[in-house]
Amino acid sequence: MTAGGLAPSRCVLVAVDVQNDYCDDAGALGRAGHALADIQAAVRRLQGLVDAARRAGVPVVWVRTEHDGWTDSAAWLGRAPRRAAPICATGSRGAEFYLVEPLATECVVVKHRYSAFVGTRLPVVLRALARPVLALAGVTTNVCVESTARDAFMRDWEVVLVEDCAGALTRAEHAAAVQNIRSYFGRVLDAAALEAAWSEPGRA
Repeated sequence: MTAGGLAPSRCVLVAVDVQNDYCDDAGALGRAGHALADIQAAVRRLQGLVDAARRAGVPVVWVRTEHDGWTDSAAWLGRAPRRAAPICATGSRGAEFYLVEPLATECVVVKHRYSAFVGTRLPVVLRALARPVLALAGVTTNVCVESTARDAFMRDWEVVLVEDCAGALTRAEHAAAVQNIRSYFGRVLDAAALEAAWSEPGRA
């Protein structure tokens, strides 16, 4: 981490795929039989982190997945041939945010692949914000969050994974992604450490 560290003026909070199909028991993953308690707990902690970011003047960028016939290539659909129902279909309840609500003044980025950098306006948004540190949270740690972390690092942003505000379908998958990011792509902190950095007297 370069000079200035985690000062609020250096940070952006990027919340990835906090959507019903990934997080709600009534969503696609819940209906498929996946246990979502860890993901739901991470989202509840993320709610507090979002509040802290807003108080500190840290921009919050919301990333959501949407899929439809215009973006679903044969290769993309073929990655999960046993999937019975679409996930985060455009306009569906499953694509709506889960337990969180972006403010009218906050940016929402729509993506169609795992990484929030692929085919989206996120790079332009981040360049306009001109803040070098991306604090990443959301779902799932080992797929969309890690994919976004990798692409962010390779585009020269400083990556911070907020470990307890990210969740995966299994703890093993979460732990493996955390280790990958810690080893190769950025720092790993919990929400309390980040909130403390943002609330230090004199930090801006």
